[in-house]
Amino acid sequence: MADGAREGVLTPPRHEAVSRVLGRVLVFNLAVAIAKLVLGYATGAVSVVSDGYHSIADSASNVIGLIGLRYSRKPPDVDHPYGHRKFETLAAGGIFVFLLLAVVEIGRTALKRFGSAEPPHVTWISFAVMLVTLGINLLVVRYEAGAGRRLNSELLLADATHTRSDVFATIGVLFSLLVVWLGHPLFDPLAGIAVAILIGHTSYEIARDTTGILADRVVIDEEQIRDAVMGVAGVLGCHHIRTRGSLDHVFLDLHVWLPADAPLRDAHQLSHVVKDRLMERFPQIVDAIIHIEPPPPD
Repeated sequence: MADGAREGVLTPPRHEAVSRVLGRVLVFNLAVAIAKLVLGYATGAVSVVSDGYHSIADSASNVIGLIGLRYSRKPPDVDHPYGHRKFETLAAGGIFVFLLLAVVEIGRTALKRFGSAEPPHVTWISFAVMLVTLGINLLVVRYEAGAGRRLNSELLLADATHTRSDVFATIGVLFSLLVVWLGHPLFDPLAGIAVAILIGHTSYEIARDTTGILADRVVIDEEQIRDAVMGVAGVLGCHHIRTRGSLDHVFLDLHVWLPADAPLRDAHQLSHVVKDRLMERFPQIVDAIIHIEPPPPD
């Protein structure tokens, strides 16, 4: 049996890079949230207030992500032999909780607006502020999603997905402000409810992805691993292939068939060749456990 963990895959520079991205995004999200909430409460537009709470949820998710990163960078210890990588995944799951809170608050505010006879006060300043915040959100999504793909961080990708929903929400709010400005105030609370539905859909997507990681969903296709293993001379076959973990932190174990009469030393050496081949082809694998066994009688 061959095993071993790859050192240096989750290096401190990687965590520091993710933290820097989250820190920068947090500053922009806070600025956008404050601008929307000030505008919303000043004009009485529930759609703008709803969008402001959406941006507050963005900021809260950034804070959760920074906290999660601090714990996930800890090396393996006696109580956590597989490391602390899932703390980052748990932080991504925390985004889901804040999204649900935002949905509740937005829905409550929108329902109250339906019973109010006073329409929101929409001016050109309303459109200017929302357009500026929309531009900032577009830049943040592009920056954070690109960093998430480069660093293989599901936390950054989940947060970018969250902010992307904020872009669509802001576009919807701009449309509702235009309709309200044309004399149809009922569209203001309707837009607030639409934002709540959009956030709910985003929270579902994030929950689906994070629970997949926590529930040890397959990460690497079994056939791709089998192709790599069967490319090693002397291997007769393999089965019981299992992978789990996140995009950049995968654990693998499998059974490899070697000739029944192979000396133990040779079989052990060949298993390390298999492991090296797998970790070369799939650099996201940090630990591989290979069980040696003879092929089945048939």
